[in-house]
Amino acid sequence: MAEMQYGNVYDIQKFSVHDGPGIRTDVYLKGCPLHCLWCHSPESQSFGHDVAFMDVRCVGREDCGLCAPVCDRGAMSWGEAVKDLSGEKDIYKPEIDRKKCDICLKCVKACPANALYDPLKRMSVEECIQQVLLDKKYYDKSGGGVTISGGEPMSQFAFTLALCKRCREEGVNVALDTTGFAPTEQYLEIMPYVNLFLYDLKHMDSHHHEMLTGVPNELILKNARELVKAGARFQVRFPMIPKLNATPENIRATAEFCKEIEAGIDVVQLLPYHKFGSMKYIRLGIPYRLTNVEPPEDSFMKEQLALFQSYGLPAMIH
Repeated sequence: MAEMQYGNVYDIQKFSVHDGPGIRTDVYLKGCPLHCLWCHSPESQSFGHDVAFMDVRCVGREDCGLCAPVCDRGAMSWGEAVKDLSGEKDIYKPEIDRKKCDICLKCVKACPANALYDPLKRMSVEECIQQVLLDKKYYDKSGGGVTISGGEPMSQFAFTLALCKRCREEGVNVALDTTGFAPTEQYLEIMPYVNLFLYDLKHMDSHHHEMLTGVPNELILKNARELVKAGARFQVRFPMIPKLNATPENIRATAEFCKEIEAGIDVVQLLPYHKFGSMKYIRLGIPYRLTNVEPPEDSFMKEQLALFQSYGLPAMIH
């Protein structure tokens, strides 16, 4: 009997319509070798446990107060009084000293309201596939399937490969959402079980790519070329971040690279920067570094769409 594969999952999202064709179930795996400045899922970055705090769920010290007493390191204290949801009484909620916290998770286990929580869920391939199969009729009717995302799912290669194989056995379409930053041989090994790669292109200059994400881009570009040679299908994703990568030089260089691998591209998605994930940074006690960056104007995005289309590329604003 084959050894059961387990992975670190931080979410499974049903009825997704933005991560590949049709109605999909997104399986989000934890851990990523990149640390993009604009990342909208900071809970996906670390490979291990985290302590997150969702303030709105907390009922306060007066009605609960179970978390701070169990912290052996003195990392939790009570903040200043705030109004409860009714606005009628003062309550005190915990504050976490992240420098003292060793992520023992005692506070998480003590919190009955799940205001303190750990995003990581340890799941087997079979547990994941059972969740995926619950909606198979919707995939079949809409041309959808499962999207394995992250984090970087290739960082948990054995688990991701096993999940892709199980999806293939069950007749479920697979999209793999990836940064492209993993060994080439692993991409070629998993490719027969992947219908579509959702492939990020963040910056075409390797030095700038490393400043923005923490890693250079040579391997990412190489993997894109090798996968296209091998017959893979791509949905290229280009997150456009004002002041960082949405410059005329980089936009044109990205369009030119897409033209180079055009044979494998189904669509190029231009993704305008947004701040929807900024609240997650607060929950994790992580500074959000792009407070002075604003989403691009619609007129700007339309100009860039026209540029990509002028190369004969199937492009869209997503």
